Amino acid sequence: VGSVDYFKEGWGAYDVVTALRQPGSSIKPVTYALALSGSYTPASIIDDSPIVYKSKGAPDYKPVNYDGKYHGKVTLRQALANSYNIPAVKVAKSVGVDNIVLKGKEMGLTNWEVDGSYGLSITLGGKEVRLLDHTNLYGTLARKGIYKEPEVYLSIKDSRGYDIYFDNRVENQVLSSEVTYLLWHILSDNNARLPAFGVNNFLSIPGHKVAVKTGTTDNIKDNWTMGYTPSYVVGVWVGNNDGTPMRQGLASGLTGAAPIWNRVMSEVLKGEPDEVFDMPE
Repeated sequence: VGSVDYFKEGWGAYDVVTALRQPGSSIKPVTYALALSGSYTPASIIDDSPIVYKSKGAPDYKPVNYDGKYHGKVTLRQALANSYNIPAVKVAKSVGVDNIVLKGKEMGLTNWEVDGSYGLSITLGGKEVRLLDHTNLYGTLARKGIYKEPEVYLSIKDSRGYDIYFDNRVENQVLSSEVTYLLWHILSDNNARLPAFGVNNFLSIPGHKVAVKTGTTDNIKDNWTMGYTPSYVVGVWVGNNDGTPMRQGLASGLTGAAPIWNRVMSEVLKGEPDEVFDMPE
């Protein structure tokens, strides 16, 4: 759904699906994919405590958590599931911001380039993405680390049933199945995210195990909910076409994008069996 009203004067004819928008915390799985591909595990301890990064010729960077609190020593699972910002920045510093850009591009973010236009805040959504690409990035996670370009038509047959077009996209294994299994296991863990998101929220689908991540920008211009099963991916962005901030009541992906995401994903999964990722051998 590209625009609330294509014919609205001034900004209606605007396709948000292909527009560049900041992804907020919904981009964090890229950072953690790199971390889990290296020396980190879901049980790795990260210190969620104040830190200041100094850079020559630039103002000091002091990341803060969405709830304004510090949570002490947390596991990687807790940090990602509850979307704590400070641990994500510390992990980004560890794995390298250029490596995050390169991995994001491999996973589907077609506009991402190593160009120096970002810093550690990239792990909190400081580099823009397209909704189409960002959803396909989560598709890469759903395909156990295999990247494919988005495709509208998978098959076209003539009147006799012969294929006149078929899906011949190139597949690239950009993450291991082990890493994508761990990310799915964390992002589908409703208990792990209880401290930040509570019990009654729109991130769970009864009867189905679904991996999901929210994102919100500081200025409340963009909020996101991205979620997937092995067979389906749904990505939702909510905001104003002209980039103006939203009302405070829609200040997070949990209250803005998540209700829409939940309704769409619930409809998609209606009547479908519960799918889970197989444990890699």
